[in-house]
Amino acid sequence: MMKATTNKTTWKEPKIYDKNPNMLVPYYLMHSYLYYEEDSPIISDSEYDSICKRLHSEWDNVEHFHKHLIDKETLLAGSGYTLKYPNRVIDAAKLLKEKNR
Repeated sequence: MMKATTNKTTWKEPKIYDKNPNMLVPYYLMHSYLYYEEDSPIISDSEYDSICKRLHSEWDNVEHFHKHLIDKETLLAGSGYTLKYPNRVIDAAKLLKEKNR
């Protein structure tokens, strides 16, 4: 991740889902897997909640292959406890975790 500091402000490179709301689905699934199945979150609770709220608010406009795995109303609770994860998501989550070490 790129960071720069100028005059007491810090700039962070935007997350991919900031640029492309469709990417909220895989990142929600990957972060949910890491938190609920691996007990190894790599983002803060507030960032996870932000992903949940944004995905809920943009639900009707988001298109993704794995969207059917998510219950829209569960997003309001900021939870991914009941999700079932396909191997593709599990593998991607593990790679994301490795990348962020």
